[in-house]
Amino acid sequence: MKNYLFPLLFFATIGIAIWYMSRRTAFIFGCKPTWFYIGYTLLLVASFVFTFGGASAWTSNTICHILFCIFSTLSGVLLYLLLIMIVVDAVQLFAHFSPRVFGLLVGVFTLTLCTCGIINAFTPRLTPVSVELPNLQQPVRAVLLTDTHLGHFRGQRHLQKIVQKVNAAKPDIIFFTGDCFESPYNLNLKTLEPLKQLSAPVYFVAGNHDGYVGTDSVKALLQQVGVHVLETETVEDHGLQIVGLDYMRADEHDGNSMHAPVGDATVESVSKELIHKWKLPLVVLHHNPCGGQYLEKAGADLYLAGHTHGGQLYPLIWVNDRIFQFNRGLYRFGNMQAYTSCGTGTFGPPMRIGTRSEITVMEMKGK
Repeated sequence: MKNYLFPLLFFATIGIAIWYMSRRTAFIFGCKPTWFYIGYTLLLVASFVFTFGGASAWTSNTICHILFCIFSTLSGVLLYLLLIMIVVDAVQLFAHFSPRVFGLLVGVFTLTLCTCGIINAFTPRLTPVSVELPNLQQPVRAVLLTDTHLGHFRGQRHLQKIVQKVNAAKPDIIFFTGDCFESPYNLNLKTLEPLKQLSAPVYFVAGNHDGYVGTDSVKALLQQVGVHVLETETVEDHGLQIVGLDYMRADEHDGNSMHAPVGDATVESVSKELIHKWKLPLVVLHHNPCGGQYLEKAGADLYLAGHTHGGQLYPLIWVNDRIFQFNRGLYRFGNMQAYTSCGTGTFGPPMRIGTRSEITVMEMKGK
């Protein structure tokens, strides 16, 4: 029964939302809601198809690319249209708006909020973070990049903006924890050319969206622009022991890791094989911030990840806080610290409301 509970609740919620939005839209225009039921249903179906099919090859042609951009954006607009309708409806209990005023308020607030969300999403900011690591002999300035989601909405120009901000931070080392691409669209060497300008060594681990697009293709392109791709292996740099994990589940019972290989290595199994040189701080890179309990037990000092987008959109932030072990920001877990970045890209609607598009600048000092 548990396997069917979430889908039932999800579709019931969608159905209620369509019913409510259709009724309120009909109130605004002074007509029957019949055609609005059909219209909102078709818009939602198209939004789901294009949003979740964005990594497929069929979205790479120009027409499908344009449709993807339109309907992915609409999915965010519809979410906030619903929420703002509810808020204005609540106020209307006391204010008694006319249909025209009701529609004007809903339209203006939805357009303003979504516009601000799009601007916010495409304006990455530097987020300073300080951590103390045992046995670190000299300070290290590291930059954490994640979830650039190059593809339909982002290409070479956006990546160039990110590279300029990263270089301005003057890092000693750069960590890139996956989801470089979200789509075959823009999957080429030219898109990644700006990475050649980075002023510090870059260490990359793949994410789930890289897998949807083609992990081998993404890794090969990154290697051609000088990025060090880690495939469940350990390297040493700047007095750090760096472990880069392929995208994997926390353990064999983990059902929350999106499309991670089943039956292959897990964070639990790999952590048992970590060779920890106790004179060096141990930093683990993994796309999904899962399995922290196993890495802490293995002696990891710092766990860096992305994947969650911090929830990306309000009120999904609340949902993420309950799903992920480390949703966003810096955490202390036993003797280990963990940091999950919200990333610089987006999934679905190209908006951020309640979160920031971030490049993390991490000052590492000895403890």
